[in-house]
Amino acid sequence: MDSRLYEAKLGEHKMFKDLKDSLQEDSGAKLRNLTVLKDDVFYVWNSIENCVFSVNVQHLDDHNENTPYQKLHLLSPPAFPVERMMGSECGSRLCLWGSRGVTIAELPQRWGRGGLFDSGSQTVLCKSYSLDERYLYSLSEVRRVHWHPTSFSHLLVLVSDNTIRLYNIALKAGPKLVKTFSIGRKACGSLGRTLQAGLGDAAVDFTPLPDSERLLVLSGEGDVHLMTCELEGNSVLQACLSPPLAMYPPAADNYGSESCGVAALGGGGAPVLVVLATCAATLYHCLLLPAPTDNEADGHALYVVEALELNITLNPDDMLHYSYPVHLYNCTPNTYACMHAGGVHAVTLPILGHLKDYALAAEGDTESILTAICSRPSAARHLVCTSGAGQPSPPVGFAVSPPPLPTLLILCNDGVLLTRTLEPYDLEDRLYKELQLKNPGLNQDDINNILKERQKLSFTTIIQEILAREVSQPLLNLNKSEELDPKEALELLTQATLKLRGEYMSRQQRAADAIRRKVATLAALGAQHDDWAAELRKEITEMQSKTAELKNKLSLANKIQEDMKYRCSAVVRSLRSAARTTAAERELLEELERHRARGDQLADRIKLVKEHALYKRAELKQWQEEYKKKNTALGKSHSDTISSILQQQTNQISSLIEETKLLKDQLSIV
Repeated sequence: MDSRLYEAKLGEHKMFKDLKDSLQEDSGAKLRNLTVLKDDVFYVWNSIENCVFSVNVQHLDDHNENTPYQKLHLLSPPAFPVERMMGSECGSRLCLWGSRGVTIAELPQRWGRGGLFDSGSQTVLCKSYSLDERYLYSLSEVRRVHWHPTSFSHLLVLVSDNTIRLYNIALKAGPKLVKTFSIGRKACGSLGRTLQAGLGDAAVDFTPLPDSERLLVLSGEGDVHLMTCELEGNSVLQACLSPPLAMYPPAADNYGSESCGVAALGGGGAPVLVVLATCAATLYHCLLLPAPTDNEADGHALYVVEALELNITLNPDDMLHYSYPVHLYNCTPNTYACMHAGGVHAVTLPILGHLKDYALAAEGDTESILTAICSRPSAARHLVCTSGAGQPSPPVGFAVSPPPLPTLLILCNDGVLLTRTLEPYDLEDRLYKELQLKNPGLNQDDINNILKERQKLSFTTIIQEILAREVSQPLLNLNKSEELDPKEALELLTQATLKLRGEYMSRQQRAADAIRRKVATLAALGAQHDDWAAELRKEITEMQSKTAELKNKLSLANKIQEDMKYRCSAVVRSLRSAARTTAAERELLEELERHRARGDQLADRIKLVKEHALYKRAELKQWQEEYKKKNTALGKSHSDTISSILQQQTNQISSLIEETKLLKDQLSIV
């Protein structure tokens, strides 16, 4: 789909106006993500009506104004404030969770011409159920929820008592707790949990590794544990929690004392890159590799590649306290997004594009690939800024559109849906793979030619290199009800002007100069091509005149040839008519006359035989009719005698007919 669909049609949908009051509900110091984009359906949670609003994006693209949004009401709505919503991989369930509980909603079937729920009904009922409602609501706090990496029917819930609880949600009798895994010291009482969280001993986040059944568990003090979980049988889970992974090079504060988020990217034959986020908006990129030790308990270690510090606010004098966590979302194989109190950042990791090449490279090519890995650092773009005067207002929704050109959909608390497109570093590679999948008939030579052509540096790549920015100017989504202080407004304007001049206008001027030089070169080449085209047109005119002349000669030659053929035929006919017949020809003619006379005789005999056969048939028919009229019954001997006589006559007639056919064939009589 075109990214303009989300901005021009989806962003202007009536659904967001009706959601404005619900999105402005105060959630305290917690980030929320109340949107999901799955299978061309955009879901948003409405906390006032306690239901899910959904709109079919594909139907909206086809019918525009005739696409209403649908309300998905849950039969058992959540009794807790919903903070996050996520969809299952199979697209049949929604998971709504907050710090006080988890609710699973079974989505109804989509049917009808538009592919809407319940054929487009305004209100749709959905089956829903809560997980351990009494325990999660009263005795603990939910920190993180993930679908099991290899199962569509199992859910992993990280609880504040340092346990991960596994639930099976596909049972007819309802969800069931399969097993509880301990990932640290379990505190007794709410005061103990608060103290443990303040010291950083409690787990704050976990994430599954790509292409694996292992989990990375992050504690508040920055320790990362590796847990292996494999589903065996129906509900048996075996888990093994490793000690804290060593981080190289070591740091005194273990790379931050207030960690809040972890994400894993890569996989597919390449080393996994782990992203660790702290509450101070610092991101650490680490490679998960085997540890350089003989101790089997360690197994793996984290190697810190680089660190990024995000600029949460545009105004450097704004005293924004980092009491908000940083949420990490995987966007593409080499890009992830960070949602925080100041808006949304997008971080691109060019290193991931070279790790797989390095893992599969020969020993002689490793140096060049290492040079390519270190040539381009990671880049962070500030896409949307929501911090300004007064209390910051973080986004309340984040979603990523499907490939080939992923678009970030950011929902602000005032009901505005902002769209930002990721920089497509690997767009050409992904489009080339899709080209191969759509054209499986390409042979190896064609593929090699395409690969050779792709090695050339295009002018588009040159312009992209010129326009590549080190910093970005985000979209401002400030609270319109509060006016900015003149000093603060002037500082924001000055800073934005400097960025626009240094990172936008100057680079655009360089790009314009490059385009101007390219245009001048193409103009000179175009003039030369015009000269060549004039010469070619002159040659074409000459060739056309020669062609017309040759056509005239050809038609004249054909006419002369036809005349000669007619004259030759006339000569042959006259020679044949003037020549006398020879003795052999006269003998052959006499033989033909004899055969014709014999054929006439045979034809007369055949005529007589046919008349005789017709007479016999008529006589036989008359006899049969007279016989039927008689009521006398013949004896067996009389019947056999008559049958034999009739059979003999029939055989004689058949033999006469066969002889007649043979004579016709010999004499060629029709």
